[in-house]
Amino acid sequence: MAGAPNERSTKKTEIGLVLQGGGALGAYEWGGIQALFKLMKDAGDAGRDVTLRAVTGVSIGAINAACIVGADEDKGPLARLETLWNDFMIKAPAFVPAAVTLNLALLEVLRFYRFSPAWNWTSLYDTHELLKTLSDHVSFDALNKSDTTFVVTAVDVETADLMRFSNKKLGKLHPTTIKPEHILASGSLAPQFPWTKTSQGSQSHYYWDGGLVDNTPLGDAIEAFTPGDDVTRLLVVMNLFPILAKRPDTFAQVNDRINQLRFGKRLSQDTRNAERLNDLLCTIEKFIPHAPSKLQDEAQRALDKFKRVTPIEIMLSADTDYSEEDGFRDFSEQGIERRRKAGHQIALERLRKYF
Repeated sequence: MAGAPNERSTKKTEIGLVLQGGGALGAYEWGGIQALFKLMKDAGDAGRDVTLRAVTGVSIGAINAACIVGADEDKGPLARLETLWNDFMIKAPAFVPAAVTLNLALLEVLRFYRFSPAWNWTSLYDTHELLKTLSDHVSFDALNKSDTTFVVTAVDVETADLMRFSNKKLGKLHPTTIKPEHILASGSLAPQFPWTKTSQGSQSHYYWDGGLVDNTPLGDAIEAFTPGDDVTRLLVVMNLFPILAKRPDTFAQVNDRINQLRFGKRLSQDTRNAERLNDLLCTIEKFIPHAPSKLQDEAQRALDKFKRVTPIEIMLSADTDYSEEDGFRDFSEQGIERRRKAGHQIALERLRKYF
């Protein structure tokens, strides 16, 4: 509980938040973020030092991340997320079947995309409206000045390089002045959406969705943490995709299962690697006192460069009403609100013991 008299109540706590891509499934993240911010506020009210150190995201996760970090005194992160998702909702009377709104999403989601195949059939939708939507809901001035590290990723169509756009220097990564185009690039999921062109000096680059290469950018969030033993580091990862699922019966279910494997499976591998690194660091720390005295300081300095983290995976697909089929494009008002509530409840239950 917040304010309990234990080690966590006296140490500074840093949060690294990692948000996946997944289309309309991002509404789960919206609810999960609400739960996280509630717990952070409660902990702060109880006198604990809790900081949102980093937010990384891909695709719809990049959009949610931009609303969080791109908040200012006029409008906070939760209010920005609410107005954003209200804009994305396909609102229809309750008696209209869900299949109708799903089919509408094949044509357009207002303020997000609309069906407009490219003349050379390299994409099916136009996404320029999202640039205006981002400008309306994100303060890019606040985002670029924020103390919270913000990183989104996109893959270069021509070189296959996974590009990381950060609002501040991060290791060897130089900062980028984040613009709506960088968020759109992170969400340019091929082949449905067109690539996004960005310019760096005299050079132009063309980007697709970063989730095609890595849908869960853990490394940048870990890199942003403060080193030292006086910090508790919580790496909060919101997973939109189930690891286990029934064998598909239809072509649509096959496609959904492929997306789950493509976008969700790597997270479990990365989480295990983070846990192994923690174990290795603990082992090295135990052996340092037994090393020759002239090596102890050198070994400790080397050890201090690494950061032990507590990975917290929130399986948002644990929702009892989770629907794999058509989940990416269910932007109905009822679907988004149900996912928000489920995401809030799942995250609250999973995170509560850490606060």
